[in-house]
Amino acid sequence: MLQLMPERVSTPWRRGPFRAQRNGVMFGQMYEDPGIELGAFKSQSRVLCIASAGCTARALAAAGHHVTAVDINPLQLSYASSRAAGAPPQKGRADVMMALGRWLARMGGWTRAKLKDFLNLSDTAQQLAYWDTELETAILRALVDTSLAPQFLRLFYADPFIDAVPIDFGLCLRQRLRSGWAHHSNRSNPYASCLLLGTPLVEPGAPLSPIRFICADAAEFLESCPSSQFDAFTLSNIGDGADPSYLERLHLAITHAAAPDAIVVSRSFSEPKANTICNRADEDRSLLWGVVEVKNI
Repeated sequence: MLQLMPERVSTPWRRGPFRAQRNGVMFGQMYEDPGIELGAFKSQSRVLCIASAGCTARALAAAGHHVTAVDINPLQLSYASSRAAGAPPQKGRADVMMALGRWLARMGGWTRAKLKDFLNLSDTAQQLAYWDTELETAILRALVDTSLAPQFLRLFYADPFIDAVPIDFGLCLRQRLRSGWAHHSNRSNPYASCLLLGTPLVEPGAPLSPIRFICADAAEFLESCPSSQFDAFTLSNIGDGADPSYLERLHLAITHAAAPDAIVVSRSFSEPKANTICNRADEDRSLLWGVVEVKNI
């Protein structure tokens, strides 16, 4: 069910994270591991979910949760809704950028044969050794650090989103990947193959109850809801690029709409701050996030 609400709040996500193609599908695939939410949320929770490409919403609905998926981008929301109805995946702007990153890595010596050997490993010590000796070469480090430097990223991304990531984002990302190889078996991690080779993820099962799709700013929608409406919230990284006043408004709106002991999962490309309550980024098999915070309201 797709429902439209009037949009009165200006956030960076209204224009989108990219300088070009602001009115289109941004994300054809989510690089977020819903295993975090599936492990944190109580059975059959009423969940408010940022729609994005719809992957997390579909995984939660397939597990029996009652999902309301919200997105400020009407075309993105329409895409997520179509995917829930069985439509095939498309490539969004972010997917094109990910493909460009894989092409650059091939220029740095990441042959398909090497990547397949690496992804076939299951012992984390062997994975680290292979990463250190075969993949994280001096050329690769230079390519990653240069392509993720702020002055290069500003060619493609809007300023608020550049300001949200660490200035040494290339180094941070390489460290996150290395930590991921130390925590997760490549052979049993579908996100590793998705990230390095672009392999499609396995589709979740059919939703056990219909997903409700709402086109609105998340804070505005939650303000309009009755109190105690949701048992759980999964916010993707909508806080990245947002100013403090919007983050405070979102927090108050969540508090208003949250049932007692509600759980909130939020992600960020930034490094964890001192007030981060419970960072489970190491448990997220998608390997990219600096923060995957799980907390109670």
